[in-house]
Amino acid sequence: MIRKAKETDLEFVKLLVEELEEQKFELEIFKEIYFKNLVNTEVHYFVAEVNNEIVGFMSIFESTPLHHCHKLAEIQELIISVKHRGLSIGKEFIELATKLGQEKDWLQIELSSHMKRLKAHSFYMRNGFNRRHFKFVKMLK
Repeated sequence: MIRKAKETDLEFVKLLVEELEEQKFELEIFKEIYFKNLVNTEVHYFVAEVNNEIVGFMSIFESTPLHHCHKLAEIQELIISVKHRGLSIGKEFIELATKLGQEKDWLQIELSSHMKRLKAHSFYMRNGFNRRHFKFVKMLK
């Protein structure tokens, strides 16, 4: 079952995002950002549950860039716990994002995926995403 995330999901969401990013985050900073985004109408947080256990998380951020002159969205995080992959939860997340985008009249849904995540790239392409851009990153910290 996929549902909107809520405040009480913080601990489980943090664990999933740490799994995705392969690093630990300071709880108070993570909590502040999580709660701020929960009430932001242009940010959408969803969790997936299996047997009342949170096993997946997806975040979507809406924006209206000048170079599109239309609202679009970007999936910022999408993670399914390792032991729950292969259950079509990721596909359900993508279908939910697509339906939300149609309701909200988004031009497109974008996402970035680290170059090393080859299985994720294949998953996204199987689910209707096309590889069209390079993302360049300049680290400042």
